[in-house]
Amino acid sequence: MKNPFSFIKDSENQKLPFITLLVLIGTIIALLFIGYENFLGPNKQALAKAEKNVDADETLLEDATTLNTTTVENTTDEDAENQAKKDSTDLAAQKKEAEQEEVPEETTNLPEGKDYSYTVQKGETFLGIANRFGISSDQLKALNPDLKPEGIKIGVTKVKVKVKAIHIVGKGDILRVVAEKYKVSKQSLMSVNHKTEDITVRGEELIIPLK
Repeated sequence: MKNPFSFIKDSENQKLPFITLLVLIGTIIALLFIGYENFLGPNKQALAKAEKNVDADETLLEDATTLNTTTVENTTDEDAENQAKKDSTDLAAQKKEAEQEEVPEETTNLPEGKDYSYTVQKGETFLGIANRFGISSDQLKALNPDLKPEGIKIGVTKVKVKVKAIHIVGKGDILRVVAEKYKVSKQSLMSVNHKTEDITVRGEELIIPLK
């Protein structure tokens, strides 16, 4: 005999595949939705990691900038120090070169002859004494470095000069003969010995000038 409720069982059996299909479709939709959200926006952990990476990059950039600045400052200081050393070396070289180029002071050549201490006479000047003995004023100054030309005194001041000789007048020694003997002019012989006439005295000392 056929079961009068068999149609209910058949209906339930037919609904099972449909329900299963709906569940599968719902699951797929849910998975797609979750994946779409992940696609549109990263999760908090990903964001935090990204922010951390950005901070790390900024820190590295700051460190690199600081390092570069320090390096530039150090380089600038070294360049300044090197430039200062170079300038100092150049200055020393220029100073040395200038010293080498300096013209040495001219030294006065002292005349040859015998030393003679001459006493200043009335009306004589420093230059006049130099001319009388046939030497230059510079030579006379060199012979008397401690003597001030304006400080000479008549009959007191002794002036060091150079002469050719001191001649003792003998028999027949007139001025012309003595001048010829020492190869000097008669006029210079008379001038240095303060003579106005060609007269000599036996035993007299005559100063023989250099010329």
